Amino acid sequence: MKFLVTGGAGFIGSNLARRLLALGEVKVLDNLMLGREENVPARAELTKGSVMDEALVRDIVKGCDFIFHEAAHSSSPMFLENPQVGLQENTVGFMNVMNMALRYGVKRVIFASTSSMYSGNPTPYSENMTVGANTFYEASFRCREIIAQTYYRFHGLSSVALRYFSVYGPNENHKGRFANNVTQFLCEIKHGLRPGIYGDGTQTRDFIHVDDAVEANLLAMKSRIGFEIFNIGTGVGTNFNTLLSLICDALRKRVEANYIENPIKNYVMHTAADMTKSAEILGFKPVITLKEGIRRQIEHYDKIGWPKFPSQ
Repeated sequence: MKFLVTGGAGFIGSNLARRLLALGEVKVLDNLMLGREENVPARAELTKGSVMDEALVRDIVKGCDFIFHEAAHSSSPMFLENPQVGLQENTVGFMNVMNMALRYGVKRVIFASTSSMYSGNPTPYSENMTVGANTFYEASFRCREIIAQTYYRFHGLSSVALRYFSVYGPNENHKGRFANNVTQFLCEIKHGLRPGIYGDGTQTRDFIHVDDAVEANLLAMKSRIGFEIFNIGTGVGTNFNTLLSLICDALRKRVEANYIENPIKNYVMHTAADMTKSAEILGFKPVITLKEGIRRQIEHYDKIGWPKFPSQ
């Protein structure tokens, strides 16, 4: 089989490309805005370019059986300076991929979406909840889902949207301040700094290891789904004070947080996924606990070296 991973030099995409190599040939398309060449597995074929380049997308999609679309402006702060750029890449770039998938008979497109669009709903978040958009970031991913559903209804193009919760793991350090809190806290404490936490640290996030997120992608690929949306989390919300304590225990250090007044409008205090649909339809069950995931992240950085973020 032949696979295309857009954003395959980035965080989730590179981990996905590594797993897919065991199943066939892997092409990677990445503009290297958030990705790094060193993240791309050695046997994967890297093409440097953007999903906004329709001719390039056409050429690289030819012959592919499945597409994993991870390319995106992947966090809300990336939209603050120029929302149009993020909206265009996340929607028009996505349509370029879908158009070519339809033209060349791709079996299914599995694409990144976000749990952030649940903002305002009570936890745990389930896929049948009404979702909206408080930010352009959320709006862009909701548009992706609607576009994909339309391709299925009008053209029969199969796709699966994965609403990622707080994914962490290897190949994320290049994201700097956009990296997950697990990675940021680990690196800050390792370098003797006090992690900054908004408010009192009682906010919670559903942290999921990237290897589990990759497994969900593979299950979506192997399914017989026409179009569906799935939560990709663990169902467990962990508050930041507990996260800090787990990291301190793993590093055998004791560091106090630097509690900061929250400057973010519409800040989400709690996230947790209802994993019922993902379990029943995909057969997806995350297996890596947060404690184990932290241990793996430490082992990873002990091997490759501990990065410093710009703030450090």
